[in-house]
Amino acid sequence: GNAFFLKKMSTKTTFPALMYIGLYKTLHWRLRMRLKKILFGIFGIGALQILLPACEQETDIQYVVQSELQPYFDRFYMEGSARGKQLDLETLNGLLGDLPGANVLGRCEQSSETRTVTIDDAFWRKADTYQREYVVFHELGHCVLNRRHLEDQNADGTCASMMQSGNSTCRMTYNAQTRAKYLDELFK
Repeated sequence: GNAFFLKKMSTKTTFPALMYIGLYKTLHWRLRMRLKKILFGIFGIGALQILLPACEQETDIQYVVQSELQPYFDRFYMEGSARGKQLDLETLNGLLGDLPGANVLGRCEQSSETRTVTIDDAFWRKADTYQREYVVFHELGHCVLNRRHLEDQNADGTCASMMQSGNSTCRMTYNAQTRAKYLDELFK
């Protein structure tokens, strides 16, 4: 379906009391979003501003990750965490849509307040799990890890990185046997 996972955040609000005890940043990003929602529901915005005086004026922004993409965003977070990376996926949108160009499977767009990963809907409908993961992780590599394209290739002609542009001469071999090697390189 086209159900969405909605996240509502402020661009200025933080939870310094939780940060001070180190709990906030160690929680999985989805759990942090749930915690924020619970705190807002229990205390309301006014009470939060009294309880947490470091909060500033709010500007609400909606962050949306379509349900079809959410498992891949979760997997990206888990793979990065397993490799020692602290990743911020809270201010990130994930959408399926029509992308221009015959070979454009995904896109990362960034502004001062939002980051959006868009995956081509036609590609998504026909792709298998590894193809989907490869394209989502490649775009999250741009949006979250600030990675650029890397056109290096191994001696056997395979791509050295999943961050290759698709315009290089290397062969992408992302599958169950090569997945760990490509993810190690992605999160290095």
